[in-house]
Amino acid sequence: MELDDLKSAWQMLDRRLEQQSALTQHIFRQDRLARAQSKLRPLYWGQILQILFGMAMIACGAAFWTQHRDALHLMVAGLSLHVYGAATIILAGITLGKISRIDYSAAVVDIQKQLGRLGRFYVFNGLTVGLPWWLLWIACLMILATAAGVDLYAVAPAFVWINVAVGIAGLLATRWFLRWSRGPRRPHLTKAVDDALVGMSLRRAQRVLDEIAAFEHS
Repeated sequence: MELDDLKSAWQMLDRRLEQQSALTQHIFRQDRLARAQSKLRPLYWGQILQILFGMAMIACGAAFWTQHRDALHLMVAGLSLHVYGAATIILAGITLGKISRIDYSAAVVDIQKQLGRLGRFYVFNGLTVGLPWWLLWIACLMILATAAGVDLYAVAPAFVWINVAVGIAGLLATRWFLRWSRGPRRPHLTKAVDDALVGMSLRRAQRVLDEIAAFEHS
């Protein structure tokens, strides 16, 4: 075989290897991106459930406070559920919008940034929806008691105010713990708290993207 023929054969083989490598990388990327999308489905359906939960809170709160406008404490209890339900729906809707706007055709680093923004908002969503229950359970108890024919605040105002004080203390303590857990001397606690707040779906999706990044740089 002539030297020119040998060079030509090597060049053709090199091109085929590059094409095969590009095809393998493309197939791997598409498969992993599909997996990343599937990992976010529980988060998606969780937000749908949050919207339904918010609608239930609005229905319950609105029906209650509109029937008890003559009693300020009962009206406040109903309004608190009404406003909470609306906020819950809004936050879930924004989260769904961020999920749907993830551009899986973008570079991996850009998708990771989009997931990071989604994760940060999801943490805000979770804290906003969860922390008010330090106080909201009191409103729910008042509503249930009223349905049973008992005005809890009129019968036991000290009980209500003591639990309001406990709820406020719980809110402040939770906020303090979240800030304290992010101290530079507690990296393991910071990671544990962040993992708990972000949720399994986002962590799994992020791990899949890390696999793609590692494969593309290998």
